[in-house]
Amino acid sequence: MSRDPLLESGDDAIYTLRTTAPGPAGSLPLDPDQLRRMASGDLFGWTQNAGMGWSPAAMLGKQFLILSTQGGIRAPDGSPVALGYHTGHWEVGLLMEEAAREFTAARAIPFAGYVSDPCDGRTNGTAGMLDSLPYRNDAAIVLRRLIRSLPTRRGVLGIATCDKGLPAMLMALAGSPDLPTVLVPGGVTLLAEEAEDTAKVQTLAARFARDEISLGHAADMGCRACGSPGGGCQFMGTAATSQGRKLGPMPP
Repeated sequence: MSRDPLLESGDDAIYTLRTTAPGPAGSLPLDPDQLRRMASGDLFGWTQNAGMGWSPAAMLGKQFLILSTQGGIRAPDGSPVALGYHTGHWEVGLLMEEAAREFTAARAIPFAGYVSDPCDGRTNGTAGMLDSLPYRNDAAIVLRRLIRSLPTRRGVLGIATCDKGLPAMLMALAGSPDLPTVLVPGGVTLLAEEAEDTAKVQTLAARFARDEISLGHAADMGCRACGSPGGGCQFMGTAATSQGRKLGPMPP
């Protein structure tokens, strides 16, 4: 009788399951008075921290939350494992990592959370565009819930890039007036040499339909518009102006 590869692997080793492990080494830095007054959530938070690999000896550091709109799965060498929706959130994880290392160097404890964002360039001309503007309010609500869901945070660092995720992050940070907050813009993708920018390439189909350009031109320009894999659209549309006009100079 043949096996269905979708239901049966043919390898009996899959039934050899590991159901226990030693757990993290060490002990939490508790004292009797602290433990008597400690909220159960704060104590369980330490348990989770140790479970994720944080050293129990460093558990008393001040806690800070880093939020971003990161999307996609980027391999250490920069190659895509799974694509994001746009370049604007593709590499913000690198900024988060640098910030986290700085927090750790200062003996603080960094936490990271994510609310990814869409691209209205990708949804332009489709029903997906109907979700573009509502996303901002929805994401701001979720970002604020993530802030409140880490009760021990001392401050929040937000990293966002484009004209959906950046306003949402600004709204979330402004909605946390009891905390020190910092917003870091994600910058823009570089201009591609001898190519059209990311605004003009969005008209390729219309220009081709009007016989203004060749098929080869559309294929080449559509492929080359993003000069670098990270950063928001480089033309002065809503994505770039949401960083430059509101926040001043930004990194490339």
